[in-house]
Amino acid sequence: MLSAYLKKPFVWILLGGILIGALIIYYYNNPLSGAWFPQCPVKLLTGYSCPGCGVQRAFHALLHGNLGQALAYNYFFVLSVPYFILACIALILRGRFSNFERIVEGKTLAMIYVVCYFVWFVVRNVLEI
Repeated sequence: MLSAYLKKPFVWILLGGILIGALIIYYYNNPLSGAWFPQCPVKLLTGYSCPGCGVQRAFHALLHGNLGQALAYNYFFVLSVPYFILACIALILRGRFSNFERIVEGKTLAMIYVVCYFVWFVVRNVLEI
C-alpha cells in the first residue's frame, strides 16, 4: 500500500517540501526561545525525561554544526541520525538493493533500536542526563 504512494512524484515533492520547511524552521528558530515549540508531555506530567526529550534542541544544534551541544541535549537522537538516514536511503532505493533493505528494515535492527530506546529512557533518568 505504501509503495503505491511512493511511486507518485507528487508524494516525493510534498515530502521534500515538508523536509525543507522543517529544516528552515529549526535552523532559524531556537526551540529554547520559541514559545510555539511543543514541550514534552511526559516531562510535564511525570517529571521524567522521555527518550525524545531534547530532540528539538539537538536538531537545532546539529543544523548549526554544534555536535557537542546536540549530544548534551539528547545522545540517543544524535546517535540515531545515521540509522534514520539509512532508512531514508532504503526507502528511496526500494527494490534496487534488496540486501541493503533487508538489513536496514529488518526485524533484528529494528528490535535493537527499540531496546536501545527504552534503555536510554532508563539510563537518562537514573543518571539524570
